[in-house]
Amino acid sequence: MERANNQFCADAGGKYCPCHLAHSGDCIKCSLIRGEKTCECKWQGVCIYNELNHNKVVPVQERKEVLCKVIETREMETNIYLLKIKIPSYLSRDLCEPGAYVFMKEQSRESGYFNAPISVMDVDEENNILEVVVVPRGIKTKPLVSCEEVIIKAPYFNGIFGLKEIKSNLNNKCVVILDGLSQVNSLKVIKRLIRNDNEVQVFINEDGKRLEIIEEKIKDLGVNIQLFNLHDKEEILINYIRNNNISFVYSCGLIYFNKHILQLVDNIDENIKFAIPNNNLICCGEGICGACTIRLNNCRIKTCKAQMNGREFLSNLK
Repeated sequence: MERANNQFCADAGGKYCPCHLAHSGDCIKCSLIRGEKTCECKWQGVCIYNELNHNKVVPVQERKEVLCKVIETREMETNIYLLKIKIPSYLSRDLCEPGAYVFMKEQSRESGYFNAPISVMDVDEENNILEVVVVPRGIKTKPLVSCEEVIIKAPYFNGIFGLKEIKSNLNNKCVVILDGLSQVNSLKVIKRLIRNDNEVQVFINEDGKRLEIIEEKIKDLGVNIQLFNLHDKEEILINYIRNNNISFVYSCGLIYFNKHILQLVDNIDENIKFAIPNNNLICCGEGICGACTIRLNNCRIKTCKAQMNGREFLSNLK
């Protein structure tokens, strides 16, 4: 029998809650809304069940599409582009959060079919400039690198599994491990860890794709970078974690890379907190289309909204 999914929802208690899933009786967080007899949400914020019952006549608060000006498009490497986009001030603060991502499409497209989920690399809050990295591979992303204006739908928050582990770290020693293009969302993680008075060390896989702009921004934050690889230099990483009382590791790569890093970490200490980027397929971002749904621990989970522990995700993924 399939168990109910009581995962934490990245939108729970926020501006966009209750969402369409709550109104249809499919809330990720609230068991009462799903028609169960007891409350099992363990939620300490505003009660979603009460909010739904009190606001049934109020339309669902939806994220809006906004036409934004592209102020710079630069090919950093072959077929890898940096876009700097002027965004409304109300989006800047939300998009600075770890795990934030946006949907983008070219300005001439009206249909939501053309929305492409794009991780936020960085945000200049003072000037309201969004920075993203785009690899033009298909009908959704190819037009983005030649647009003067783009349509942005935002903010979305579930681009990382393990947000609780990131935000709860205070005055600890942390390691951030980067590999490939997944590293674009690492800056916001590093900034949050530093803001919480953590000591951060970054390791970059020298065998993977390296982005100079990411490395420059990390160095500008005063964070040291060390190179390693999983073939003949993984002892560099292992020894650092083992000898420096590390409490948290963020492994920012594809699933095979993250699983390898998790194995290394667990061989040292299974109590080290662990987080990873959400690399699952995302289509609508609202938990409606079902494209992002996976089965984990005998639960069907909408990974565009359901927040989970990175270690649990990798350990149970088949």
